[in-house]
Amino acid sequence: MLARDPLLRVPCLYHFTDVRNVPFIRKRKAILCTASLRKKGYEFVAGGNDWSLEQDQRFGMDSYVHLCWTKRHPMEWHIRQRDAEVRIIYLQIDRSILYEPGVLFTPGVANAVGMTSHSIPEAVEGDMIDFEALYGNIGSLREAGPQARRQKAERAEILVPKRVSIEFINNLSNG
Repeated sequence: MLARDPLLRVPCLYHFTDVRNVPFIRKRKAILCTASLRKKGYEFVAGGNDWSLEQDQRFGMDSYVHLCWTKRHPMEWHIRQRDAEVRIIYLQIDRSILYEPGVLFTPGVANAVGMTSHSIPEAVEGDMIDFEALYGNIGSLREAGPQARRQKAERAEILVPKRVSIEFINNLSNG
C-alpha cells in the first residue's frame, strides 16, 4: 500500500505582495523573482528593505519567488511597520507548484544567515515540514508551546526558481 502524499494536506500556498505590483504580474503573466526584475530594469514595489534585499542577493535567494504556507508570514508585519502606504495582497498559489523542478524548502526565512535549503522530497521525507502545526490541531494557540510551534512553521518558505506562472495563481484573473 502506498503512503498518502503529505503535500495533499496543503490547500494552497501564498505569495504576498503590494497591490501596486498586481498590474505588472497580470501583464507579464507571472510573478518574477527580484533578480529578473532588476536585470530587466522593471520597477516594482519591493517587499523587503534594503538589508533584506541585499541578503537575498548575497545568498542567491533573489533568484527565487518566495512563497509561504499561510496568510500569516512574519515578514508581512515588518513590511507594514516600515511602509504605511503598503497594501498587502496574498496571491493564492496552487499546491501543484510543489512538484515543479527546482522548488526548494527552507525551514525559516530564506535569507537568514546559515539557513539551509532542501528539495521538496527531501523536506517531506525528512519530516522538516510541520504539517500538523500548519494545518492540524496542535492545541490552543494562546499557549506558548503551540503558538511558538505554529510561528516556527509559518516562517518556513517555499522557493520557486525564477518565476511563478499565472497558471499557478488561483485568485488573479487575466483581466
